Order: sequence, then C-alpha cells, then structure tokens
Amino acid sequence: MIAKSKFLEHEIPYKMLEELGISKRNVLDMPKELVEPLVNGRITPLISTRYKAENGRVVEMPMKLQLFRDDKGEVNLMTYQVHKSLEKGQFRLNEQELQRLKAGEAIKREVRENGVRKQKYIQLDMETNALIMRDLAGIKVADKLRDVEKVNDIELGANQKQAAAEGKPVELSVGDQKVTVGVDLREPQGFKVVNGDMKEWERQAKIKYDNEHKGFMGYVLTDENRWEYQQVVNRLSRKEDVDVSRKKEEKKGSGLKL
Repeated sequence: MIAKSKFLEHEIPYKMLEELGISKRNVLDMPKELVEPLVNGRITPLISTRYKAENGRVVEMPMKLQLFRDDKGEVNLMTYQVHKSLEKGQFRLNEQELQRLKAGEAIKREVRENGVRKQKYIQLDMETNALIMRDLAGIKVADKLRDVEKVNDIELGANQKQAAAEGKPVELSVGDQKVTVGVDLREPQGFKVVNGDMKEWERQAKIKYDNEHKGFMGYVLTDENRWEYQQVVNRLSRKEDVDVSRKKEEKKGSGLKL
C-alpha cells in the first residue's frame, strides 16, 4: 500500500514521527484509515501523540499529521494541534479574513518564518481550529489553472485567475456543465477540482468535516501499541500539560513544522 502512494516507504520521516512517540513499527501497523491519508499527503484523522515538553515531562496531545514536499522536493511533516477556538490575533486577521476561513476558504498572507517574510496560503482545519499553512510557491496555482484550461478547452478570465490566486474557489462553465476549482490545503497538491458549482464545492467541504469526522474522533496509541478509534479531545484537552506545551508551539503557529 505504501509503495503505490504519493510518498514511498523510504521517504517517510520516521525520525520526525519518533519525536511524537510514533515508531516505524507503529506506522507500519496503522490501519488503512490512518496510514492512507498520511502516505498520500492528506491530513490524517486525530492521533494521540507523546513527546517531551521543555520541563522534561511527557506530554500527550491529539494532533493531525500531514506529509508534504517543500520547494526543494524534501519531505517534511506538519502537525496540527487541537485548539478550543480560532485565535484570530495570531496573524492579526480581520473580520473578512475570519469569515473566509470559517467558510472553508484559503486566504493569502505574508508570514515571517525564521526571520524571512514568505507569502503563504492559510486555511482553517475546522476540527482542531488549527491553521494550515503552505508556501504559495509550493502550490503553483497558475500552473494548475493552465492545466484546467487545457483539459477543459477553456480560457479563464483575468478576474477568475486573480480570485484563485487569492485563495478563493472559482466556478467555471465547461459546456453545459459547472466545474469549481481552487486552493484546498487539505489536498496533497493544495488544489482541488470539483465537478459541480460553488454549492457543490461547499457541500463537499461540509461532508468532509461533518460526516467523515463526527465530533472529535481519532486514533489513539494504547499501552499495548494497538490503534483504536475513540473520542480523545475532551479528555486530553483538559490536561494541564497540553496548555503548557501549547504556549511553546503556538509561538510557531498552529501548523508546526518538525
């Protein structure tokens, strides 16, 4: 299963996963509901992780994981922690940006990372209230729009291209059919094409969150190293250790690159 996926087995960053208490054996033993999203570059369901905090204590925290390639082709790991609410002060988001994020759209913002200013797309993961971030250069929206034009034998207008570049979904007419395209950081390529209009785009986004992930559910590594599906957020988010470690990680943003 891994050999046929977006990321081959030897590309999986096991060392990074081990920092979260997930060994190579754990990864290979994961059920398909968890390993398939991971090795295909999608965001996983919630998973309980264990790692050492600054005070030396072992912290148990629910996170979602996602593998991605940077602009150099190297494989990296992003983690998305559970937050009680979206903290709009993190990027000084205005009300319009907040509404777009809550509607499932991506927004474009300049972010300082390791002292360097970078243009990034930001999108909200509604289950965790974490912000997903990807470099604009890694998404290559212009190239993907050209692919859409070529496949469907159409030409997008300048306003449509600009809207897509800003992270907004764009509805296209292909003959007597509708196609909606746009940035979606939950997808491996960071871009999605939906056969349908804007309502279908929104409907699929709601199905993704509401039907596939009812409540806060995830895979939990038990003491016997078995993976099981159960509610984890309420129990884990009450732990004081979570709040202590969150202060450290939130300084780096909701999406933590290991």
